Amino acid sequence: MSIFSPLIFLFHFLYRTFWSGLNQRSVVGLVVNFWINFAPVFTWLMIFKNAGLIPKKIRPPIHVKLAATLDDYMFNISKPLGSLCSLVAIVIGTVLVYLKWYRMSRRVVRDARFEFFTPLTHQQISAQTSATNNKILANFKKTGNYMPYNCWYLAPVALSGASWFLLNFDYWLHKPLATHRDLLAWFSYVLGHFFAPLFTAIWLYVFHAPGALKLFSFALGMQNIAGVITHLLFPNAPPWFIHLKGMDATADYDTPGYAAGLTRVDMAMGTHMHSNGFHASPIVFGALPSLHSAMAVMVFFFLSYYSRWTALKVVGLCFVVLQWWATIYLDHHWRLDLIAGMFYSITSFTILWCWKGGFQRVDHDFVVARLSYNFAKGSTMGMRVFRGTSWQKFFDPLS
Repeated sequence: MSIFSPLIFLFHFLYRTFWSGLNQRSVVGLVVNFWINFAPVFTWLMIFKNAGLIPKKIRPPIHVKLAATLDDYMFNISKPLGSLCSLVAIVIGTVLVYLKWYRMSRRVVRDARFEFFTPLTHQQISAQTSATNNKILANFKKTGNYMPYNCWYLAPVALSGASWFLLNFDYWLHKPLATHRDLLAWFSYVLGHFFAPLFTAIWLYVFHAPGALKLFSFALGMQNIAGVITHLLFPNAPPWFIHLKGMDATADYDTPGYAAGLTRVDMAMGTHMHSNGFHASPIVFGALPSLHSAMAVMVFFFLSYYSRWTALKVVGLCFVVLQWWATIYLDHHWRLDLIAGMFYSITSFTILWCWKGGFQRVDHDFVVARLSYNFAKGSTMGMRVFRGTSWQKFFDPLS
């Protein structure tokens, strides 16, 4: 029996995972639900990948100086008038966003009212459920809303208010060039850009309320679709273009992409992967807004909103700061591009925050289902996989 224990464990785990993933849906329903959730991100990817099919003669002119000039005006502290004006504008805008959409007024919706895994006894399950429900009710009485525990719902406001200082801090650190700094920037800019949203999506699906992953996909999709449309209608030159050809150079759509600082990573790794990849990019002049910034910021917003662990929220913030630094260090974006990407994220997140079918609906339905003992709607994927075991509590964000 001990020889086959790993296989038995794997069978039971896969069995539970399959049926938990279905969650009372058919296989067809599961596939349809996946594509609905993924549709916004898929739409963005299709627009980006096929941008090269747009005839060059109907494309708008490329702005070379604009982003560089505005960046210098907004962030260069040796030009106090521009820096002060941009800082005041950011602060005033942040305050207005807070007062209009984020000031809490007790957002309350009044309600009437397999065997390999060691199972808990009925008494243990009852006690655990009762304790969790009491905790939910206590939190509801304290906060007056259905939001997750330790929810930093003001993260968009806080990041906006601090963005000017953080971006200048990152800019201050972008020199000197060194191989270990190249590799750190590559880790964030390339690997982090791909894996951070992916791991966040998995984390939301396994550890949080049904619907949280859909919100994340919609938030990413909205901001990225808006971003890539901006790239197509309002193209702007990245820093590397000006540093290679000068402020007065003329840009056209025959200009190949360039990996900029990532060419140093290619040299260190003995490869041409990044150079070849950027050379074939369908959108070369898509600097403003930075979607690297937007995606990192959105990851931070969802970690801030859903994670009960403060440490994970801090990790999300550190990733934003690191990603901002990496894009500047690698000569791919201006500070203006990064703050614009952040504003696209704030807009997307705020739409879902204000929409009654967004965070409010997901949070409300999850808590009400839990208090109504509706396990299908009041459980996470992890809870369903480990239902009736001591591990169930680990995957319960309300425990």
